[in-house]
Amino acid sequence: MMLTRDLVGKVVVTLDGFHVGKVEELEISEDWKVQNLVLRLTSDAAREIGIRLSFKPRGIVSTAHVKGVADYITIDVEKAQLKETVKPHK
Repeated sequence: MMLTRDLVGKVVVTLDGFHVGKVEELEISEDWKVQNLVLRLTSDAAREIGIRLSFKPRGIVSTAHVKGVADYITIDVEKAQLKETVKPHK
């Protein structure tokens, strides 16, 4: 079992090692399941996704894309598929 503090601040990477960002928040559903990770994106990831660079670009990724959690979180896509997986967070 993991605690929220175990995930917040972890680095998120793609299968091919591209650094996407860090977990900033968790979105929890009404039935108390973690649905999405809210990420503070790197500037390279924001450009790759097509998010306008701002002071703190943020993106959201479904936990369905999480492949593994260890020292960092790996999502199940490569850099080329990032735009379809990570969406802008409002």
